Amino acid sequence: MSKRVWIIEGWQGQALIWSKEIPCSDLPESRLEDVLRCLVAKHGLSEDEIVSAFARTNAVRSTPHLEITKSRANEPWFLSCGGNPFFTARVGEQPE
Repeated sequence: MSKRVWIIEGWQGQALIWSKEIPCSDLPESRLEDVLRCLVAKHGLSEDEIVSAFARTNAVRSTPHLEITKSRANEPWFLSCGGNPFFTARVGEQPE
């Protein structure tokens, strides 16, 4: 029997800089998006860039730094956030 887990990875270019597996039951998708945003902000953005990322979409200072990209066309589907570094999350299986 296996358990479904989120596989969260941080990338700088093609280099893996961080990785963690968390049971899906511990972290709903909506909270996972917040985790990805926080990781990108911590590892790759200045304070000004973080503020700009939270500005209204039509504001002059608005930037897409913390937007979540969802790809469900592929199996397994994944979430992504950030430019460089960027963080991804996908569902995987972990043996019990």
